Formats: sequence, structure tokens, C-alpha cells
Amino acid sequence: MASGIFHSLFRTSDDQAHRLHRIQSFSGGMKWLLTGLASITALFGLLVCVVLPAPGLLGYGPEETIDIGGVSRVILEISLPQRIGITLLLVILIEAVLMLLWKLRQLFARLAELAFFSSRTLSFIVQSGRWLLVLGAMDFVFDPVSSVLMTFDLPEGGKQISLSLEAGQILFLVLGALVLLLGWVMREAALAHEENQQFV
Repeated sequence: MASGIFHSLFRTSDDQAHRLHRIQSFSGGMKWLLTGLASITALFGLLVCVVLPAPGLLGYGPEETIDIGGVSRVILEISLPQRIGITLLLVILIEAVLMLLWKLRQLFARLAELAFFSSRTLSFIVQSGRWLLVLGAMDFVFDPVSSVLMTFDLPEGGKQISLSLEAGQILFLVLGALVLLLGWVMREAALAHEENQQFV
């Protein structure tokens, strides 16, 4: 009987160690994956900052077109102030993506350290939810604003405003709200646990 109990305890301990190792390995892999994605996103942002204001620097000819906000135009037909405005809009969007990727990277780095209920870990969960909501909101306004910028210099009949509602936009908002709420709930649970430990 006693040997059976000890065997069960050791088995439980081994199972827990295996689960923790799995969490640690997966979180470590995600941390480096997100690091790579953030680096690629930053490089893409730099490319956008060069190509749109000065397409000739990278050899873009007069026939090259860009497609933004559901509008396709020859890049050199768009005035420089418009191209600068579009660049700023894209940079803001890319910066939001970078912030989300970096907060997720910080979150997975904490999980790789098995710091599940530390205040920093829970803070990164809340911040990730907020940036998901920001991206969802920006996705709603990106097409209308970018389409206006793309066609601002055209005659009256050529101006466009693109409006769209896609599943991805809704998913970002719902997922952001869910992650934000989860972070709040986990933070309250951690505070309650700390209070109970102090009481004991």
C-alpha cells in the first residue's frame, strides 16, 4: 500500500516536471520566433519609409504601382505630400504591430522562466490585450483613411473612400478583449492568493 502511494507521488512529480518542461520549451521557442517576426516587421517598416517617399532610390520606375486601401495607382503619379501621409499611416500601423509582437515576446520570455503569476507576467498579458484592441481599431480606419490619401489628388469622380468589415478585424477586437479580461482576472486571482498567503 505504502509503495503504491510513493509510486503515485513520484509519478505525479514526474508528470508535473514534464508539463513544466513542455511549457518552458514551447515558450522559449515562441520567444525567438516573435523576435524574428519583430525584426522582419521592423525591416519592412524601414523599407516602406524609403520606397514611398523616394521610390527612385530603389530603382522603382514610372510604371510601378502600389495597392493600398483597396486602391491601386502608379506610385510616381501620387504627389509627394500624399506619399508622405501614406508612409506615416503605414508607420503607425507597423509600430502597433511591433509593439504587440514585443509584448508577446516579453510574455513568452516570462513564461519560459515559469513565472506564471508574477506581476510583470500579468502586466504583459494585459498590455498584449490592449495592443490587440488597438490593432483591431486601426484596421477599421486604415482602409478609409488610406483610400482618401491615395485618391486625394484625383478629380471629383476619381476620389474614393473604401469601407470594409472583415472577419480579421472582428477577431482582433474579440481576441484583444478576451486577453485583456484574462489578464485582469489572473491579476485579481494572484492578489487574492498573496493575501491568503499573508493571512496564513
